[in-house]
Amino acid sequence: MKTLALLSLIVALAWANTREEEAWCRCGAFVSSPHNEWFVYGLPDVQVNSCDSHNQCKDRCAVEFAEATSDMDLWHMVNETTTVGQIICQDLYDHFIFFIHNSMVHVYSQLCGGPWEYTGLDSQGMLCCNLGQHEHCVSK
Repeated sequence: MKTLALLSLIVALAWANTREEEAWCRCGAFVSSPHNEWFVYGLPDVQVNSCDSHNQCKDRCAVEFAEATSDMDLWHMVNETTTVGQIICQDLYDHFIFFIHNSMVHVYSQLCGGPWEYTGLDSQGMLCCNLGQHEHCVSK
């Protein structure tokens, strides 16, 4: 009986350690419309301590996106020829979303496969796309 109890304890500890190692946090940017949310930009997963670390996940995603996009500047150059907005517009176009006018881009985090949670970080300006091309928005 003691052996069975000890074995059960070892298995439980091993399971707990496995769950800790599986903790992950996904960071993504979404464009909203009145009827849809589109995932348009993802970053590599960030490390978190556990699947209970919601604030750590949200904070890490906000920081990672801020650093990668110069505080969510859609005109920030990610390489010599491409802006953050162009990456997003091309992704939307590839998914048959041809026009976006005056839409904000919002950053979310997802902890261990749970729901997406808003990080509080938004694009500095509005996104406008015309047939996959990032354009300056013109107000009405």
